[in-house]
Amino acid sequence: MKTNLAHLKLLLLCAVIFMATGAYSQVVAQDMKTVSGTVTSAGDGMPLPGVNVFVKETNYATVTDFNGNFSLEVPTSSTLTISYVGFVTKTIEVSSGSNFNVVLETDVEALNEIVVVGYGTVKKTDLTGAVGSLDGEKLTERNFTDPIEALQGNVPGVQVRNTTGRLGDQLKLVIRGENTFGDNTPLFVVDGVPTNDISFLNPQDIERMDILKDASSTAIYGSRGTNGVVIVTTKSGAGAKPGFNVSLESFFGVKEVARLPEMMSPDKWWRYHQSAYLATAGTDPNTGTVTEETLADAVGGGGSNTELLRRVANGESFDWYDAVLKSGYQQNTYLNVSGRSENGMGYNLGLGYQKETGNIENEELEKYTLKLGLDHTVNDKFSFGTNLTLTRTDQNLGSDNAMQQAFRLNPFLNPYGLDGELYPQPGKLRDENGDFIINKTSTYNPLLEIANSNNEIRRWNVIGSTYFQYNIADWISFKTTVSAGLDSYRRGQSWGRYTSVGLDNNDTATAEIENSESFNYTWDNQVNIDKTIGEHSFNFLALYSNYADRFESSYQSSALMPFDTKFYNTGSGQQSRFDLNSRFIKQTLTSFALRLNYAFQDKYLLTLTNRWDGSSILSEDNRWDTFPSAAVAWKIAEEDFLQNQTTLSNLKLRLSYGYTGNNNITPYSTKNLLERQTYYDFDGTTANGWLPIKLANRSLAWERTREFNAGLDFGFLKSRIVGSIDIYDRLSEDILFEQSLPLETGYEYINANVGSVSNKGVEISLTTRNIQTADISWSTTFTFTKNTNAVESIYGQNEVDDIGNNLFIGEPISAHYNYDFVGIWQTDEADEAAGYGMEEGQEKLRDVNNDGRYTQDDRVILGSTNPDWSGSLFTTLKVKNFDLSASIIANQGVLVYSNFHANFANTRDRGRQKLDINWYIPANDAGLAPQYSNRYPQPRNEGNFWRNDGVGYYHDASFVKVKNIAFGYSFSDNILDKLKLKKLRVYANVLNPFVFTDYEGYDPEWADAPLGVGRPGSVTYQFGFNLKF
Repeated sequence: MKTNLAHLKLLLLCAVIFMATGAYSQVVAQDMKTVSGTVTSAGDGMPLPGVNVFVKETNYATVTDFNGNFSLEVPTSSTLTISYVGFVTKTIEVSSGSNFNVVLETDVEALNEIVVVGYGTVKKTDLTGAVGSLDGEKLTERNFTDPIEALQGNVPGVQVRNTTGRLGDQLKLVIRGENTFGDNTPLFVVDGVPTNDISFLNPQDIERMDILKDASSTAIYGSRGTNGVVIVTTKSGAGAKPGFNVSLESFFGVKEVARLPEMMSPDKWWRYHQSAYLATAGTDPNTGTVTEETLADAVGGGGSNTELLRRVANGESFDWYDAVLKSGYQQNTYLNVSGRSENGMGYNLGLGYQKETGNIENEELEKYTLKLGLDHTVNDKFSFGTNLTLTRTDQNLGSDNAMQQAFRLNPFLNPYGLDGELYPQPGKLRDENGDFIINKTSTYNPLLEIANSNNEIRRWNVIGSTYFQYNIADWISFKTTVSAGLDSYRRGQSWGRYTSVGLDNNDTATAEIENSESFNYTWDNQVNIDKTIGEHSFNFLALYSNYADRFESSYQSSALMPFDTKFYNTGSGQQSRFDLNSRFIKQTLTSFALRLNYAFQDKYLLTLTNRWDGSSILSEDNRWDTFPSAAVAWKIAEEDFLQNQTTLSNLKLRLSYGYTGNNNITPYSTKNLLERQTYYDFDGTTANGWLPIKLANRSLAWERTREFNAGLDFGFLKSRIVGSIDIYDRLSEDILFEQSLPLETGYEYINANVGSVSNKGVEISLTTRNIQTADISWSTTFTFTKNTNAVESIYGQNEVDDIGNNLFIGEPISAHYNYDFVGIWQTDEADEAAGYGMEEGQEKLRDVNNDGRYTQDDRVILGSTNPDWSGSLFTTLKVKNFDLSASIIANQGVLVYSNFHANFANTRDRGRQKLDINWYIPANDAGLAPQYSNRYPQPRNEGNFWRNDGVGYYHDASFVKVKNIAFGYSFSDNILDKLKLKKLRVYANVLNPFVFTDYEGYDPEWADAPLGVGRPGSVTYQFGFNLKF
């Protein structure tokens, strides 16, 4: 894919910015004077070194020395600005004097940064649990269109991963490791509405996101908090500024394919193809070996490959990747209107439009968003507000097969038949008489797949909440909130006559339609008491919550349809190939909760929480459970013995312990279920029947997780260096799992409490303000996460593994268990190989027990998809009105089973294209030079362990990825005044420009993606602006 246009746009933008700034530069002669002074802190009277002293939009600037002194020559009519991190900025008119004693007040607003902790807020300085927070600016600065992706790398302990690379597919989010054998998705709460996904939200509508990680923080959500909680607060009228405020943001992006896997060149593929017949070609009767003549006969296929041989001889090859892949684009526009009237009514309205196309034809995502927030303080007693989010998403996932087929077709095949029309199977080409002229592979034509496949999704998401609050007194209030969420989903998928599915069904079409609707509502009633008595501060919450969720779905599919009418005419299919199904699920949860936040002298903090949950999913005897937690914190930096020093600005120790729960299983597990319809002959007629599938478990109980967390928050040098360290130890017990049953029971499975899993880890976050002057600022943030995950017990014991379900005592949930591939048997090892029943050129395994045989006892844990550690780096440099930022993420120690290698490094087939591998060729008489590879076996002579167990397809998917590089320019106040604007910033941004990895497939981030939906990575070049009126 060509990137010249994108590079040219970037250069032009930079040139325009520099020319614009140069055009407005003026040199004006002015009267000058020297001013001096001392800057001190209002809190302790200590001098402040490194304070910025400057005149805005000029080069007149300096910083205070170690004693807080400064001296600067400035125009007599100018205004001095004095600013320092953590303090309120001050301005002084130069005309008022020559020597100034400046006292800076502590920035109370910065110190009182609010964190949302569930059913309330708390000052960040008073936080006792482990909570990560991102404000709206941080969420949108990298221009991701999915809010989950914006979390990637920003919060330690939060792992975000793209699982396919396909446009619109849901990202995977895990907090502090995998806690259960099933779904580990955290609970999302959007404006009080619980939901399982937030990808439908527009990141520009989000005010902030708070990630609750430890049990003390998540216990307020009780049975729903085991996997962590992500609280999303959208923009509302509460935070609206007075007046009428309008902002407009827009960007356009071009997506180019990046990091295409290195496949074989035409010449190399032909050599591989020839060598793949060495093991099966006929032998010369005189020599008993494969010769050039017998090999040529085998390759030629008895005259059925004349066209292929002609193309090889003439060097006629075809670039399948260029034919299938294309440039994609992004378009994003967001309009926000907010304000506050004189009567106290605040409002916020956001309108968004996003459109994005993939790098394959027919892959497209289009999203329309509307966000409305109203808040009104009627008087000092009564207030109310409402939030509404409405999203419509139209998506086409395109073909599930085209990408893999494009990579499978070898370079000597092309998409056309002899008549110049697209041909369904280029590797099975026939002439006008119906005779094969190419007979190598049955892979289908990806261009026909793209043109005749549809996978369309339409989704409506509505989230709304309304609250009423009454202040009984200045220290006690009552609040009631009603919230609801609706998710309406429709997917239609079809495969036309000229797709692989259609050709396999007698040149007819196949289609399926799926409809689902999920509706939930929550009614929360809470009493808040906030009281300070002397040196004692109390904040108390009492909560009653009622939640209900209803889900219904229907599904129909049809095959052997004579018409290509997508999925709109399923009734035309053959009746025997109809499949109809529908479901209805309802569940409820009733909860009571208490929480106490206590502070003594604003230094010693205590948080006690307890929640009681009753779930309709579980058995009657186990329906209710309690989830308590406790946390303490000590603001060490506030102690008297640490005053009168300038090095340490913050030091707080946090300790917490608590319990959370999980009941994330299919409802009705306490009843026997019949789910599969079948047919049988009854006296010559067809009778319907139903198969039992799930056995009732009338003792089904809660899954419980207990967790200990210890954290340390720190800050040095007036908060020039800030950070936190957390360590945690988590154990999940009575894990809910779909357990397979023996055939003699008459049921396939039962939902049961079967085991326990531990997660232990450390999380580090460090932010440094490296430079802070009037003209230059440079800050850097590092994060580091290490998580150790292990299965502790299964079925009430901790010694015997469950190999069938890939569960191993003491190993991660996502462990890989197989034979350990160590190389290829070489010529001089033939005798040793024979002892293992192997041959030269076949795979060599580690004989774990040294018994001279390869048996199932030699299988071992090879590794895990759970990384050894992950980290990130964010950095921002501002020089006057210019800004440059970049972000980097890293995952190390990741082992995956690569489906890409299982297809394209598979030496079993001969006619398909291959990864650019070095394969084994033994000494021969067929004219092929020997090639003694120690990585890939001889084609068509690989052993059963390679062919059946896939021992060679495990790969290290560690990577370091530059997620974005952005360069921007903010226009100065002088220009904004002339344009009657409050803000104007233009920028260029590049997403995913570099990946450093040893992985050879599409992208290491989704190295284990299923082959049909896996995609090459892309680099996106974006250009945009932020405008405020």
